[in-house]
Amino acid sequence: MKNLHDVWSRRLQKYVVEVQNYLKYVFTGHIAIVLLFAIGAAGYAYSEWVQSIPPGFPGAWLLAVIFGVLLAYSPPTTLLKEADAVYFLPLESKLDEFLNPALKWSFFSQLYLPVVAYVVSLPMVNALYGLDSALLVGLPILLLLLKWWNIQTEFSFRKAKAGHQAWLDRLVRFLAVLLFVNFYVEDRLIFAVLVLFVIIIYGRWVKQQAVGKPFAYGHFIALEENRMLRFYQFANYFTDVPHIKGKVKARSWLNWVYRFIKPGPKNAHFYLVWRTFIRSDELFYLWVRLTAIVMIGAWLIPFPVAVAIFSAALAFASAIQIWQGLNKTQHFRMDNLFPLTQFNREQAVWKLVLIVQTVQAALTALVLALAGVPLTALAALAVIILVSIITVSASKKNKKK
Repeated sequence: MKNLHDVWSRRLQKYVVEVQNYLKYVFTGHIAIVLLFAIGAAGYAYSEWVQSIPPGFPGAWLLAVIFGVLLAYSPPTTLLKEADAVYFLPLESKLDEFLNPALKWSFFSQLYLPVVAYVVSLPMVNALYGLDSALLVGLPILLLLLKWWNIQTEFSFRKAKAGHQAWLDRLVRFLAVLLFVNFYVEDRLIFAVLVLFVIIIYGRWVKQQAVGKPFAYGHFIALEENRMLRFYQFANYFTDVPHIKGKVKARSWLNWVYRFIKPGPKNAHFYLVWRTFIRSDELFYLWVRLTAIVMIGAWLIPFPVAVAIFSAALAFASAIQIWQGLNKTQHFRMDNLFPLTQFNREQAVWKLVLIVQTVQAALTALVLALAGVPLTALAALAVIILVSIITVSASKKNKKK
């Protein structure tokens, strides 16, 4: 390597290849269908809501909170490794050759969420405030500049404090962005300019605090390791990741479920798949999260068609991932000790998926019934169960082929 800039370039190439290798298992055809249905349902509900949005709706505050969170959360992506604390130490005076492109990558890699939020917010902003074109063009430019300011400020604060009280810095930047966006959207430009002046002063003060401070290798390496761990945990929901191991918990408070399984060789696989499902963090929490999301979505979405599409999409996601998770090849299972070849494990998984999806359907229907829409509740109940049955049936046929 000629310099640290070359080290960064090589490391970034390897990082991008690794992320792409895992993402191809995440965004498969199944997930694409789920996303298509979910985005379609959300878009339909949002367009209908915008047409009848109440005049007094606090749209400016909503946007301020959203952009405050998206911009204030700006952790630097440094791609540092544990060995760098030793090998980079003699090169600390030249470390900017590595960190400057790292901060630029952090900026561009975190832009997609603010951009999506801005594009989605335009119909609501126009309906509520009717901002002129000059303000609508100026807002995204200012948001991009604020994102870069957040990236630089968070990095400088972490360097100055070695990671201590990073939450306090984020809180300050969140409040600053919140006030600026709120004043700007409400066309109170004088106050927006004053807040922008405070933002500039704070950024310069934090940067000055970091001048001359030794680089906190330990903190930034730990930050990078935790970031990659979260990515691996996310990817592990869709494919096996060798970097992490799935966690298992007894969850004795759910032992009553096993009482409904009759003892005997015919139900041995059924008992084992239930134990696997309940004790596996990945599968159990996956189902709990998706069930909670479909219940909340059913409660908030005001249109029956959108509720049905949304419920179908998440029912598909739940069924396919539980089915694949319980049928994937494992190094060891309890039935390897007591071979039960004359009984069908796939049939046991089928029964489990049908039961848990029926529970998901019943909970969603209960939420809708409490909301006073019994017909929509019955429709959601039928849609979730039907989509789950079709999903598992199609998966079984594909596996046989």
